[in-house]
Amino acid sequence: MKEIIYFLPDDNLGVASIVRNLLKYRPKSNNHYKVIFTRQIERKAIHIEDRFNADEQVTFCYSKYENLYAVFKRLKKHIPSEDTIIVANDGLELRMVKALKLKNPLVYIIHGDFNYYYMLAVQNQGMIDRFIAYSQYTLQRLQEKLLLVNQSKIKLEYYPVPELKREQTKTKDIDLLFVGSFSERKGVQYLKEIYVKAAEHVKNIKFSIVGSGEHEAHLKDDFNDYESVNFLGQLNNKEVFEVMERSKVLIFPSLSEGLPNVVVEAMKAVCVPVCSDIKSGIPDLIDHGVNGYKVPIGDTFVFAAYIVQLLQDHGLRCQLANHAKNKAYGMFNPTKNALAYQQLITQTTVTEKYFPSYALGGVLNQPFIPNVFVKLIRTLEISNKL
Repeated sequence: MKEIIYFLPDDNLGVASIVRNLLKYRPKSNNHYKVIFTRQIERKAIHIEDRFNADEQVTFCYSKYENLYAVFKRLKKHIPSEDTIIVANDGLELRMVKALKLKNPLVYIIHGDFNYYYMLAVQNQGMIDRFIAYSQYTLQRLQEKLLLVNQSKIKLEYYPVPELKREQTKTKDIDLLFVGSFSERKGVQYLKEIYVKAAEHVKNIKFSIVGSGEHEAHLKDDFNDYESVNFLGQLNNKEVFEVMERSKVLIFPSLSEGLPNVVVEAMKAVCVPVCSDIKSGIPDLIDHGVNGYKVPIGDTFVFAAYIVQLLQDHGLRCQLANHAKNKAYGMFNPTKNALAYQQLITQTTVTEKYFPSYALGGVLNQPFIPNVFVKLIRTLEISNKL
């Protein structure tokens, strides 16, 4: 039996969804699984409330005012032994391993084509025993960034994406669908312009928008005068899939991404994706003109043109939708993908550890300074260097 601990931020976003599915579809075994949600109490977030498919689930709270060594020592108490496999998804647990020089097998899953994740990989490569990349592009970027001696540690594996029971007779009564957070990174600033340009050629396009976020009020103002635009709010995964089954075209105007589950789910729901041609994830999923379309980032005219083409040509849309479904089901069998992850993780062996020497933030993060003193000084907010 092996002990496996997934560490991740207590934030109900993409990373949580991926770990949730890895555990949901994991094969039965004698292994002991624990998931630890790390929550900085001063940070606003939508916290994880559901129960994951794990033997133990812990929410670990800490303050930004604390001495990180005190935080790490408390966090380490949840690790039973040096044989426990640590699965890192963010920076806090990596810094704990570095600060306390833990010898545990260490797996790092990279979750996005963002400098932050690559920085974590490069800084900590000497102590990480296995890197898991989620797309061809992130695999390539990791190979370019890591030292040659560490490149053999990198493996590509696609995330599990749920397969919900499909209703073959579902009526496609929604023309256009957007699913995502209402943020600039997700491209919501382009939605009205794309819709207006498409509506010049196809009247009364039924457009459903799923999600929430910082630009919600502004986005609703944009569409206030359009009766055929419907805001559905925040939906759970089953509800999103049901909406996708009713939708003809998914619009995905994101500026940057990991490997977007929402696109895979739309493909499985026989909904044609029209996506920003971002480097990561989308090339793995979309064969342009075969199972969807790739559009230059921010090109609202081209987005609208493909939407119009798909809405006006039923035969073309059905052809692309079926190709999309077949590719998604072929690449993303959740049981198969979760098994591959479990094998990569459980077969990870400890390599010789080289612990990095970077500083742990403020100068008061020292093992010999009492935590109560550090908290007192930092709450005075004299300097952000402390």
